[in-house]
Amino acid sequence: MIFKTPLPAPAGPFQVGYVDLLTPGPASTSSLLRIHYPSPAYTKVTKQPSWAGENGQEGMLKFMQTMIWNWPSWANTSEFHLLDLCKKIFTPASFFSAFNIGWTLVAKRLTIPIVRSAAIEPHAGSGWPVVVFSHGIGCSRFTMSQLCYQLASMGVVVVSVEHREGSGFGTHFKDGEILEEIPHLCVPVDEHEYEVRNRQVNHRSDEVLRAIDILDKINAGETLSNVIADHDCMDLSMLQSSMDLTSHLYLMGHSFGGATVLLASSLDTRVKAVLALDPWMFPLALQKFTIDKPTQVVNTVQFVNKNNLRVIEEASKVNTDIKFEVYQNGVHLSVTDIPCVFTQTSLRKGLGFMNKVMPETVMVETNKIVWDWLKNLIV
Repeated sequence: MIFKTPLPAPAGPFQVGYVDLLTPGPASTSSLLRIHYPSPAYTKVTKQPSWAGENGQEGMLKFMQTMIWNWPSWANTSEFHLLDLCKKIFTPASFFSAFNIGWTLVAKRLTIPIVRSAAIEPHAGSGWPVVVFSHGIGCSRFTMSQLCYQLASMGVVVVSVEHREGSGFGTHFKDGEILEEIPHLCVPVDEHEYEVRNRQVNHRSDEVLRAIDILDKINAGETLSNVIADHDCMDLSMLQSSMDLTSHLYLMGHSFGGATVLLASSLDTRVKAVLALDPWMFPLALQKFTIDKPTQVVNTVQFVNKNNLRVIEEASKVNTDIKFEVYQNGVHLSVTDIPCVFTQTSLRKGLGFMNKVMPETVMVETNKIVWDWLKNLIV
């Protein structure tokens, strides 16, 4: 028997429902989204979705394998204590084999405490506020589930975009009857690195803007084609007229997702404010863009990087409503769900999942930072 461990229950006044949406077509024109929304408090959480999916272990290990030997520019390495040792004692192939065995032996099999196609909590006024979330490199629409469903439990529709330009650990699209896999793209740290990353961040920004367009259609009651594997169980119609996309549409992103939402916000007047967590700005180092929305940037101590800050400061010269904050606890990956997979403190420290503060504490504090940011905007 395989024992499964649920992530912490939603802490807000609501339970959380979700639907997955995969629109048909190539990755350049389609979308893959997970839409979290507030559900009545009495909703029973029965069959919980798996956190990693069928191919999560293999995909994340292949991503780690790629990263160790191709660490991106402007990304901190100091919190990853086993990085140098791994490069000394492993080849890429032997790393994958050893860590695949280790994952199988010690990793938790997580589930997410959300309910597929649960009823949506009736809203007051013009609809629930909406946050569109962009994940970081090596992630997916579920890798930062706690950040998304905890916010949804406070009375927010939170839409997690799964990016499909090669920065995630592995994803797919469906064009006609063919399901095409998109593996993680290895990007060598050479003279072409910026060109590839810049192309990726613009693709990602387009995906965020496309997600907003899709939400507009759902809110208006339009019928969308959903080709996700279990689409018959995904009811999008309940979301009609449930979202306030006119006055309360916000963007949030982590790492590569931080750069993504800063760029996307500059291209869409519907966006009202942005929260960037540890934004990795290398992909926008040479691109001209303007940060013109109220923006909050929160960095963990070790991810503070003068190059990342310089790009943001240059883009926000005319913006008087931009705030910078340094969060003293936790490390870059503490706000992902990944530390919950490995609960051994030595592993967490070695793999860059924690410093002196347990990731569970960091997650609670980060969720408070996110909610404090949003509630000040929606009052």
